[in-house]
Amino acid sequence: MLKNRLTKEESLLMFAGAFTWALVTWVTVLNSQGAARLASAGLCGLFLLLFLLIASDILPRMSNSLSKQALMLLAASALGLMFMDTSLSPILLVVWATLLPEFYSRRRALGLLLLVNVGYFAIIYGYWHSQDAWLTILIFIGFQLFALSSSLARCNEREARVQQERLNQQLLATRSLLSQTSQQQERLRIARDLHDILGHQLTALTLQLEVLSHKAPSELQAQVQQSKELAKQLLQDIRAVVRAQRLQSHLALQPPLNALMSRLPGVSLHCDELVPLQSTELAQELLLVLQEGISNAVRHGHATQLQLTLQRRQDTLQLLLTDNGRGLNPSQEAGTGITGMRERLARFSGEVELLANTRQTENIRGCSLQIRVKEPQHG
Repeated sequence: MLKNRLTKEESLLMFAGAFTWALVTWVTVLNSQGAARLASAGLCGLFLLLFLLIASDILPRMSNSLSKQALMLLAASALGLMFMDTSLSPILLVVWATLLPEFYSRRRALGLLLLVNVGYFAIIYGYWHSQDAWLTILIFIGFQLFALSSSLARCNEREARVQQERLNQQLLATRSLLSQTSQQQERLRIARDLHDILGHQLTALTLQLEVLSHKAPSELQAQVQQSKELAKQLLQDIRAVVRAQRLQSHLALQPPLNALMSRLPGVSLHCDELVPLQSTELAQELLLVLQEGISNAVRHGHATQLQLTLQRRQDTLQLLLTDNGRGLNPSQEAGTGITGMRERLARFSGEVELLANTRQTENIRGCSLQIRVKEPQHG
């Protein structure tokens, strides 16, 4: 639902931008003659090409830095058109302003907007010698600020929806993990109650049988001794059950991961060799780290298939999450996510690395998230 809604918003933005471009191009080219008309057509064509590549998410998927360069070239083509005609070509800067929040913070977007308008002012005042340059530029800056603020609101809403979806995923996964913990605690409670109640009674029975063994006739000594042995064996069995329940308090990551993946249609996760965990705190932190890794692989790498392995080497757990996404992008700002994962696992001596897959094909590259943590003996 969220994906469809965002696609509709992007389609509406592309349609509005292309429609505005068509009107501006018609007027600009129509008012030009000779070489100026050819130059106007070329700049308008460049503007449309760059706008569609950016708005359709083609360039952003390839490279974030390349998208920023294209965004600057987009502004340059709009400024170039102003040397041909200044009646409607400044409207293209309004279209350009709607794309700024996708790649820049609010402060940087405002700075770029003012910088480009300095060039706009230089053209209409220095080249065209317009007497109303200040009034004209203020009017168009107002339009650009309105477009920028609308786009900022759209990006903030989208980010809020993404955060809400993440919280929903965490809630489902945590609820699954909590269900396991509650079941294990209940089993352990029952085992302890049995030990406390039956153990006390069996101990008393053993003492009574010991007293009886000294008073019973010789022909009953064998039966009394046998009853004592049975009582002792039953007491040992109950203690063994309690110890087993305490030692088998392990948590499986598979159910909460399945709950997490249920919120990601079209994306599959194959889990292999997921050994159970002993610590509830470690299981919770690993679950949040894996959620972040899966979300990054889907959002930034556009992955559709992921594979997770979890193995134990003495007291060290080794996790490997691989995906079939587009691989590592040198310009991708993924450092904050990795840093957050390391901080989350710091108390478990955690090590987190994001590497490009060694086995790559022409169509599938992907990344591997490697995690190593020290497992506490008691959780």
